Amino acid sequence: MRHPRRLATRLTVSFVLLFLIVFVTIVGVTLYYARRTFQTTIDDNLDGLAATIEQRLAPSSGSGEEPGEPQRTVEELSSAAQFIELTDERGAVIARSLNLTRALPVRTPAGDSVSFHTVRFQKTQLRVITYPLLTGDQVTGYVIAASPIPEVDDSIASLAVVVAITGVVGLVVAVAGTVFLAVRESRPLRQLTDLMAEAAESEFDVDIPASAEGSLEARELRDAFANLVRDQREVRERERAFFADSSHVLRTPLAVLQGDIEMLEQGVYGKERQEVVAQARSSLSTMARAVNGLLLLSRDREPPGVSWEIVDLNELLGRLVAEARTASPALMIMASLDADLELAGDRHQLTDLFTSLIENACHYTPEGGSVEVAATRDDEGNVAVEIRDTGIGLSKADAEHATERFYRSPAARRMFPGGSGLGLAIADRIAGLHNGHLTVAARPEGGAMARVVLPLLG
Repeated sequence: MRHPRRLATRLTVSFVLLFLIVFVTIVGVTLYYARRTFQTTIDDNLDGLAATIEQRLAPSSGSGEEPGEPQRTVEELSSAAQFIELTDERGAVIARSLNLTRALPVRTPAGDSVSFHTVRFQKTQLRVITYPLLTGDQVTGYVIAASPIPEVDDSIASLAVVVAITGVVGLVVAVAGTVFLAVRESRPLRQLTDLMAEAAESEFDVDIPASAEGSLEARELRDAFANLVRDQREVRERERAFFADSSHVLRTPLAVLQGDIEMLEQGVYGKERQEVVAQARSSLSTMARAVNGLLLLSRDREPPGVSWEIVDLNELLGRLVAEARTASPALMIMASLDADLELAGDRHQLTDLFTSLIENACHYTPEGGSVEVAATRDDEGNVAVEIRDTGIGLSKADAEHATERFYRSPAARRMFPGGSGLGLAIADRIAGLHNGHLTVAARPEGGAMARVVLPLLG
């Protein structure tokens, strides 16, 4: 069996089937109890009639009344709507009401219990009671009384017709309402389908606008798809930026490496060979750092704590300052660090963060200048690490763009042509991954300052 595919059709068919099942069940139960009620009423009347006949035929002891004559009693209590027979204990008829032309179609009674039957008699349905007459513990006869029930069936049939008409009208209204609601509620889903197809066609360059139409679930689904489209667009932008940045960063060291390989193929020897190999090694190191930085920048998000550990910031900064003094002996590099500075983070990333900032300060500070690394704890449980230099400084406009990839001021390009413009962008990314932030600003007395704020443990 092929099931309908449209949501509106499925909802309508499901509702109609459910309505029919519930409606038929309610009608059946209603008619059953209506018939049972009518039947109970007739049975009570017949039981009362039989009890009255019993009293007439056997008056109370000591009353002085003579027992009633059976035929006269039957004729007095019978009517056009009631038939009465009196039989002996073997079922032989003793008396019969005048409106009976023949015996009622009832089996020969047996036992001393009251029983009820529904029988067909002269094209009419009768409700019949068989009522035993007792003398002491002995059955001496039976009262068989019957009452026609065509009016009960007619009433039930009328009730059934009314219920059926009401049900059909209710079904029509309910189906119309269901179709209307199903179409209205499925419209946002159809619109969302069209919008998703359009967004996919445009390679997720088209946003899915917010909408107040439809149910809460439909709006939540729309918002979820809107977020998905934005995430996919960001992923594509990061991919494009990664490949564009890769070609930009790797072009120069690859060209240098290619030239070095060609020189080695030509057979250079001695000091010149050592210089070529050193230059090739430097180019490879530059490419490795650039690729690692680009991968870090292109990463969407990294759940904190994956590779985190407790990092002693005093030890890390002290080591980096010592390495910077060795690498830049012409500069005065100082450190001022508060005690007990521990934080949770990725040791390698934090090393790259502060190495990049210290190297950046050293590159743009002329010989004889100074670089100071200061780490202080604030009242909010954070540590502020400041790297101050007396270098070429930067303008306010340069400071606003300092953490953008590949941005380098003209003065920085002149002083250090070999830079890639990725150092501060990578440092800013690492600070963000550690729930911190990086700011770069010019110093009033000259030079620049990079400030990193990170949360401490405890």
